[in-house]
Amino acid sequence: MENVVRSHTLSLGIVGLPNSGKSTLFNALTKKSVPAENYPFCTIDKNIGVVQIPDNRLDIMAKFFKAQKIVPSAMTFVDIAGLVKGASKGEGLGNQFLSHIREVDVIVYVLRAFQSEEIVHVYNRVDPIDDFEIVQAELILKDLEVVEKRYATVKRNSRSGVTESIGLELSTLERVIQFLNEGKPVIDMVLNEEERALVRELWLLTNKQRLFILNCKEGLEEEKIKLWKEELGKISNDLSQRYVLEVDVKLLGDLASMKADELNEYIELLGRKPITVEDIILSAFERLNLITFYTGSSKECNAWSIENGADVKSAASVIHTDLGKNFITADVVNVEQLIDVGGWNSAKEKGIIKNHGREYIVKDGDYIVILANT
Repeated sequence: MENVVRSHTLSLGIVGLPNSGKSTLFNALTKKSVPAENYPFCTIDKNIGVVQIPDNRLDIMAKFFKAQKIVPSAMTFVDIAGLVKGASKGEGLGNQFLSHIREVDVIVYVLRAFQSEEIVHVYNRVDPIDDFEIVQAELILKDLEVVEKRYATVKRNSRSGVTESIGLELSTLERVIQFLNEGKPVIDMVLNEEERALVRELWLLTNKQRLFILNCKEGLEEEKIKLWKEELGKISNDLSQRYVLEVDVKLLGDLASMKADELNEYIELLGRKPITVEDIILSAFERLNLITFYTGSSKECNAWSIENGADVKSAASVIHTDLGKNFITADVVNVEQLIDVGGWNSAKEKGIIKNHGREYIVKDGDYIVILANT
């Protein structure tokens, strides 16, 4: 597997049509005040908030080590101005909106699924599937512009002769252009490792993982919501609809400001647990196919994020690039086992700490000590 280095800087772009609930969701997620008034293009500048990823293991580890400092994994949420038809050509806040998406790892589509006389819908109807298709169509058009420009450049540079690498890039770009012209997002393409690496360098808008938030309110027919969820699941090859979340975004904001005892009381009255901010953060984390590993001592305890399937040398690079470059071996133990037996020395005596070379595949919950030439 290719080395994937991710640490504390995962980013998600919150997108949707004007008045879909994007900024309200952003406020709930980050508890950071940004405008969320009822008119299109209220969000003119991108707003950024950093959210800690909930992690009980890190809390337990920090207490065990009596750590002076705790550094959790975190996720950056970017609230991006509302999109309308023609954004790829500069309509609305167009190009500004699209350039902001290019920077994120996952796109969170907020899709309006509620009626309201007070909150206007930019197209005067409620149809989350159509809303999604409007957004995606604009992303596809912008990607086409980028890929065609790159293709023209590579073609121009090949006049003196087509090398193997140039030939591969031209054929890959031709396939991408055809795919986009069929109205399909690049993330759905079947590519080999070489092709995927070429496409990744283009930072295409439709080559990002997707998470859907259906912004619902009480009173809408459950049957309609069920059909919308099924359709979005099919669109994103997520037939279990694991990453299609039915959320009352306004209620989410209210829940985010509640203290633990107030929240528990509300859940008891409601008779069920509604989706919380933590649920959305963890869904986004899972959508990125990430796991968490740990380093720590009484000085500092860290949680680190890395793609599932990455090797321990990649994990060393997440901690520090020099550790990855000069990696020798790693001592590894499950963090919960480490704490259960009473710490490093006890774990060593019991033989549960294992030494691994660079081929070791990191597991979720690993506590890792890197040995490197420094």
